[in-house]
Amino acid sequence: MPKENQEGQEKTEQPTARRLRQSRRKGSVAKSQELNSIAVLAAGTFTLAIFGNWIYGRLTGMMRGVFLRLDEITLDLQNMQGYLTGTAAWLLTTLLPLFVVVVAVGVLINLGQFGFLWSTQAVQPKLDKLNPFKGWKKLFNQRAAVRLLTNLVKILVVGYVAFSVVKRAWPGFVPLMDATVPQIFLVLMRTIFRVALWTYGVLLIVAILDFIFQKWKFKEDMKMTKQEVKDERKQTEGDPQIKGKIRQMQFQIAFNTMIKELPNADVVVTNPVHVAVALSYDPGAMSAPKVVGKGLRKLADRIKKIALENDIPIVENPPLARAMYKACGVGEEIPGQFYQDVAEILAQIYRLRGEEVPV
Repeated sequence: MPKENQEGQEKTEQPTARRLRQSRRKGSVAKSQELNSIAVLAAGTFTLAIFGNWIYGRLTGMMRGVFLRLDEITLDLQNMQGYLTGTAAWLLTTLLPLFVVVVAVGVLINLGQFGFLWSTQAVQPKLDKLNPFKGWKKLFNQRAAVRLLTNLVKILVVGYVAFSVVKRAWPGFVPLMDATVPQIFLVLMRTIFRVALWTYGVLLIVAILDFIFQKWKFKEDMKMTKQEVKDERKQTEGDPQIKGKIRQMQFQIAFNTMIKELPNADVVVTNPVHVAVALSYDPGAMSAPKVVGKGLRKLADRIKKIALENDIPIVENPPLARAMYKACGVGEEIPGQFYQDVAEILAQIYRLRGEEVPV
């Protein structure tokens, strides 16, 4: 069943790229916390399995050194800082492999889920998060129900796996009654590792299913209503009605400008019925004749009417009129391909006026 927004409109449209970008900018992306948790825990467990003996050796060595030097240690304010600093540095270098692996795996899992993301909006304090009513709503939504179900499955899985592994290993615990502490520790660690291995294997399946659900849920949450899509299109592309009015105003301004310039034309070249192109040429100010007006049908008739009212010569040349109408814009100089034909027309007009033909 499609979701609805606060106005009751159904969210049936797929999210636009702009909506997804805005959501990502806010730090809202599809991610599975279960996948992060299982990956970090598994990485920590396997790191301990690899470096466990080394870490155990350093820790026991440190403790042994402390106990052997108890009679030499003086706990006063001057020595306390040195002891604490040395102990902290020792622990840091000892546990450094574990920290590095856990942090690296956590970063890689996040990169694998949603790529690199840096969002300051996600960490900004928001007062609505302190609203207790919204907190109660979160306890009873779909996401909370899925999280509760996932946690119950995890508890049951961990309990069942731990019980099965311990039950199978139980016969090996009996001889430990006469074993040494290191031997007992070794057997316990092996058992714990088996429990962890089987648990992580099953929880990985749960985490993958949760990741698939989170991707689907995020996509559903990002869906838009038809009105939201229209509103966004207006924001990005502009309101079609407003754009139409702007184009109409621009056309009207250009038309009025053209009408004012037409009396300054030197000649109007026509089709003779459907096309009219008005040209002006000032040898001292222009490198080539300029189109001061052009039009089709009714506008062509108006151009010819203005030409007659202002004693502007009208020359019939259908091929030239059609070609210039297509190739030239109002206010532009004619291209070189029309120089010869236009020059002959202007020369003829200058001769009829008794004026000198410009070179």
